[in-house]
Amino acid sequence: MTKATASPKVDRTIRLPDGRQMAYCEWGDLDGTPVVLLHGSPGSRLFCPDEQATEGAGVRLLTIDRPGYGRSDPRPGGALLDWPDDFIELADELDIPPCPVVGWSAGGKYALALGFRAPDRVTTIGVAGSPGPTDEVPGALDDLSTHDRDVLALLTRDRAAGLAAINDSFAWFEGDGWETIFAESWGVADDRLLDEPDVLEAMKALVRESARQGPAGYAADEVAWIAPWGFGMADVRQLVHIWCGDLDEQVGRAHADYLAASIPRSSLVAFAGAGHLFPISHWGEMLAALL
Repeated sequence: MTKATASPKVDRTIRLPDGRQMAYCEWGDLDGTPVVLLHGSPGSRLFCPDEQATEGAGVRLLTIDRPGYGRSDPRPGGALLDWPDDFIELADELDIPPCPVVGWSAGGKYALALGFRAPDRVTTIGVAGSPGPTDEVPGALDDLSTHDRDVLALLTRDRAAGLAAINDSFAWFEGDGWETIFAESWGVADDRLLDEPDVLEAMKALVRESARQGPAGYAADEVAWIAPWGFGMADVRQLVHIWCGDLDEQVGRAHADYLAASIPRSSLVAFAGAGHLFPISHWGEMLAALL
């Protein structure tokens, strides 16, 4: 049985210099080695992949609501490379030293952006089941839906209109719309994990909290996904651990292969028989690699 949980030891907010609120949680050994986990899309601070493995590794795990998710206020017009500024404020507030940062799924690009913009704050980086830049991964543009291609073109021509179109397309996420995410199969490997009641309960808590403010955070992640990132993979200088599941039906293997080939100091591990939710079952191995 896994030990995924949505019940943190610490659940607080801070006030950023521009007046926005930012929410974070802490898990594991609160006197241990800090590790930051950046959630996917949609997602929130309310998730630890394996509480037992976190405790056993002596890790103080921090999770953070990105702008528009959970209890973190939106950052209007914010781009991918703006987010590291929010993290720096939190790290200063909590006196967090340079530490490993893991991005799960859509969180991967935020982990890499943090490594690029604030290299003195990040010792090692992990990207888990994460997509690479849409405009660089071979075949990624072709895999976009017609709607996403249209939105990308609109963002290029008129950013304000593109942002409005994205916000409109995520209106379904209001209220209880988040529940539809669990209405269909995630793939054989992930469905096996979601059959465990504790995992399903924790995952639902994660996504439910992500919808607290409606689609604001989800739409911002969509922009960050399809728009150019603003930096190159060769500009990331930390050691980067790249993990993927060989049965992942959410993010194709081409993304992991691209990241491994493009980041100078990187390693790639594919977990056999694993889907997109593999951090739940492989968290201990991931932490061991990072520390």
